[in-house]
Amino acid sequence: VPGCPPTAEALLYGIIQLQKKIQRTNTIAKSSQA
Repeated sequence: VPGCPPTAEALLYGIIQLQKKIQRTNTIAKSSQA
């Protein structure tokens, strides 16, 4: 339901997805610089 605070599971899942996205971006940046 929109407006409700996310559950701990949803929050944790979001953090993991965000970290994966950041890691992918960093990997792409490193490979393009090489």
